[in-house]
Amino acid sequence: MHACCIGLYLSFLGTAAAGQDWIEKSPNQSDRAFHQAQDGEKTLMLGCFTGGRDLSFTLIGGKTPLHASLHGQPALLVWITLADGRTGRYPVDTEYLGGGLLLGEEGKQFFAQGVSLTVRSTDAGAFFQTGLRGSARAMQDFLTTSAI
Repeated sequence: MHACCIGLYLSFLGTAAAGQDWIEKSPNQSDRAFHQAQDGEKTLMLGCFTGGRDLSFTLIGGKTPLHASLHGQPALLVWITLADGRTGRYPVDTEYLGGGLLLGEEGKQFFAQGVSLTVRSTDAGAFFQTGLRGSARAMQDFLTTSAI
């Protein structure tokens, strides 16, 4: 009976640790902050470097890698929804390999406090969606590391 309880407890701990949508990808590197989230086979990575002013945006995997089929699309938007239903829409600069997510002060707050994030384009519609658990920590890391 004790082994069963221990197994359930360890299972709960694993679920709690894995319950974050945004996972840090640059631990112990003070010159950068990168966090990523997944949607099926696709991975979205946001990050910045010390002294940088941009939040990099890289989407890979699945059938719609940014560097191949979405490069240069002027209407690529990130939709961030809060728990109360308000939604902010933020453009992605796709002129370069990867891109830059253009967040103002409101966008930073929405990212840190939101419940869902969706990437949409005029051609593909919604093609990436994730929750925002762990995004407050990610935004704090971005703000501590750079001047985004």
